[in-house]
Amino acid sequence: MTLHAPRAVDVLDAVADRLARRYARVASAEQVHALVIDSARRYRHLDHPAAHARSLTAQLAGDRLEALRWTAVARGRAGSPPSFLFVCAGNGGRSQLAAALMRAAVAPGVRVTSAGVSPVARILPAVIESLDERGVSTIGEYPKPITPEFVGAADVVVQFDCGDPLDDLAGPALQTWSLAADAASGKAGMRRQRDELAAAVVRLARSQGLDAVEL
Repeated sequence: MTLHAPRAVDVLDAVADRLARRYARVASAEQVHALVIDSARRYRHLDHPAAHARSLTAQLAGDRLEALRWTAVARGRAGSPPSFLFVCAGNGGRSQLAAALMRAAVAPGVRVTSAGVSPVARILPAVIESLDERGVSTIGEYPKPITPEFVGAADVVVQFDCGDPLDDLAGPALQTWSLAADAASGKAGMRRQRDELAAAVVRLARSQGLDAVEL
């Protein structure tokens, strides 16, 4: 007997049911189902099976609901630390670097997220390698699109100046960072980019009143 992979629609329905139970206090079952379908559409450009679009959809939908939960519960609470969102084109390079370094620099309770205009299938291996050299992990992270939930949960948004149409992020909490022109050339360039960002996220965290360790 040959076992066939379940249809995408069946997988998405199962994901929606699971998340609806988990986040029943955050959104209705109908809202969760709509969010799962929307998350799947945001990965339509990753149509090859090797891209694992179904599992990416489940992870994205869960993270969007978690952002909603965090916004409703944690934001505005006395003593709540500021939250950060780092944005670039594909969310496989600079924004992942910055977010991982920020997580390593600040306390675990600080919310740090990254996203991209058009997310790629996976984090660049060179990014993972350069962070591993510093003992900084990207485990559990993945390229994800910019969504209203991520923007709404962020007190500070950092975008990387790469000519992307990010006007919807404009606001008093938006910062634009530029990197050296040669910072993406080979392993040495990636290390320069990593080290530049390591210093930048520490400065940013401290400017927001957080204790941040040198990386």
